[in-house]
Amino acid sequence: MRKLLAVIAASCAVCLNSIGPAGANTLAVETFNHPPNYALSTDPYDIRQLTDGVLAPFPIWTSKQAVGWAALTPIAIRLRVPKGEANHPMQAGTIRVHSAKGLGAGVDIPRHIDVYTQGPGGQFQLVGSADPNSEALADKSSHWLAISVSAATHTLVVVLHAAGDYVFLDELEWSPIGAGNIPTAVALPDVNAVIADSTRRTRDALTRAIEAEIRDATIPLAANAMHTWLEDPWGTIDPKSAHGRVNAALPALHIQGYAGEHESLCLGVVAGKDASSSGLRPTITGIMPDAIRLFEVRPVLAANGQRVYDPLVPLGMNPGIALRPGEPIYLWLDFNLAALGPGMHRWTLHLEGAGRTISIDGTATVIGYDGVHLKPLSAINWAYLSDLPILRQRDAAIRDLAAHGINTFVVHPGDIPGLPLDGRWDAVQEARLAHTIALAKQGGTLLLYLGWAANKNPLGFSLPHQTIGPAASHRLLAWVETLDAYLTAQGLSREQWALYPVDEPNLPGLRLLHALADAVKRQHPTIQIYANLSAFADPAVRTSDLEDMRPLVDYWQPSLAVVRGPLGSWFATLHRDWWLYSNPKSPAKLASPLHDFRLLAWWAWHYGARGIGFWSYSDTNGSSAWDDLDSRRPDWAVVYESPDGIVSSRRWEAFREGLEDYVLLCTRRTAKERIQHIRKSNFDQWNTADVESVRQALLHDPLLSPSTQAVAP
Repeated sequence: MRKLLAVIAASCAVCLNSIGPAGANTLAVETFNHPPNYALSTDPYDIRQLTDGVLAPFPIWTSKQAVGWAALTPIAIRLRVPKGEANHPMQAGTIRVHSAKGLGAGVDIPRHIDVYTQGPGGQFQLVGSADPNSEALADKSSHWLAISVSAATHTLVVVLHAAGDYVFLDELEWSPIGAGNIPTAVALPDVNAVIADSTRRTRDALTRAIEAEIRDATIPLAANAMHTWLEDPWGTIDPKSAHGRVNAALPALHIQGYAGEHESLCLGVVAGKDASSSGLRPTITGIMPDAIRLFEVRPVLAANGQRVYDPLVPLGMNPGIALRPGEPIYLWLDFNLAALGPGMHRWTLHLEGAGRTISIDGTATVIGYDGVHLKPLSAINWAYLSDLPILRQRDAAIRDLAAHGINTFVVHPGDIPGLPLDGRWDAVQEARLAHTIALAKQGGTLLLYLGWAANKNPLGFSLPHQTIGPAASHRLLAWVETLDAYLTAQGLSREQWALYPVDEPNLPGLRLLHALADAVKRQHPTIQIYANLSAFADPAVRTSDLEDMRPLVDYWQPSLAVVRGPLGSWFATLHRDWWLYSNPKSPAKLASPLHDFRLLAWWAWHYGARGIGFWSYSDTNGSSAWDDLDSRRPDWAVVYESPDGIVSSRRWEAFREGLEDYVLLCTRRTAKERIQHIRKSNFDQWNTADVESVRQALLHDPLLSPSTQAVAP
């Protein structure tokens, strides 16, 4: 599966206006560092349309007159500048960029723009920069962004950094205002160096803004003061909200759950100058070490410049957390209720800092039910073993996936031998395939993603010729039979794997899937086929198209948006298990742990789906998960790499707790009534307190059999 993705610099003037007339001194685009790739706006004339003086109507991303990039950032555009007057060969002026904002579609103006000029020696120097303030601009509208340029030779390079998944442009204009001078800055040798410099500058600008935000949020405290409070583990963690909570009484710390799950608590802590001088040392007494793990919730910078508290960094044998006076930190407690066992358990959390200690008592009540008699949800994730750097710690990642309930695994096309259908079987790919097979042997399902599309496949299927000929069908069956024999030899029956030919098929893609599945099942009816459906398929898939596929697809996994739309009722008629998936908006680090991850399992229960999934466990496009700006798009991974293993996140823990909630929802006869009692018709409106209200009611359901009641201590 692929995903499509406010400080104005004091030294640069940034003009932000609504749509105005095009024209002025038009530039000429010479090259892009990445070809435009957004289907609705891309055509062969993109390189000319940015400077033709014609503006597309809003929304510009649906117009071929505009130019768009998805999941690619930064975008560098090399421009040829009109010659200046003989006495002013070096011109100062203004670059105007016409972009758009449509937050409902995930579209925003560029977050940062740098302009470089190529000097007489061929090297490049920065001559303009801007940090447009999106919050000051109207949504659902197009906007001009103007960047003052101190000097322009015959060549300019404009570097634009996306605020999310997309960059959409409609026009570029150049207006000279007189003689210019190249600043005495460090010269850069080529466009690659220009892009690296602009990325560094973007990161530095965002970091400075965050540091200023941290300083502004510092809480004034007495030197020896230390305060703590209970934080919502699945809500937005915002240090600014701590100002009103430092003197509030701390509620009792209670954990309740059944014996087959994990439960989490989050605490905020802030200390004064003296109390913070030696850091914070948290410890827990009263329960066995295997039943509790402590983490620090660390902040990271998301691609749009927001600070988000997401990674859960484990504390070692002598846990210590650095403290800065007046700046809140956040402590995460993960309770393994299976290790605790049934009954009520008392424990105490000690927070020690520079001679000051706070001790907080708590309880953990464990219901004597482990959920083992319920078939778990099929939990799918696109965790490719080629996803470095996270999968560099492969054994740790495999254990982590299993511990968080993943039981359905996807094989990347690059790890499947024989996909060209040329009769060859690559030994290197076979070895990589064997590693993913080992995951499925843990009791799950293996999906073999072929990566084919209606316009790109080895079957001779194309948009003009939507059939598979006899020769291609023969090659396909020969490969499927070789694959089947190999998987059988590896210990996988046909019930444990499925072909996943096309990702998120549109209508032509579904027709390819139909032709392929029909060819395979005529010869081998027990070989299984998987299909996922996106609400953004273009051309769209209709109910009649799904009906044609009913006898051919064994595993359906529509997106949650599809299930909630006109096609949703069709899946209730399948009379077989089906799954759903949902992906957060970009940047994924800002996704809601509650709504985008934990409540996904609740939606599955609501609609009758028997599986859930999301993109993605480990996708960082080969860059570090800790840095959202070090690749061509923001990271989608829910974990972080570490030399010591895998660092989890609030999002990843929320997904596991959702799977555990599903057990309660399915085994408690009063689940529907308890949910209706919340009086919020849509899980999108729920908060953590609503979830806990239902959970606690179900855990104490008087209709339960005695074997599932709480056991006295």
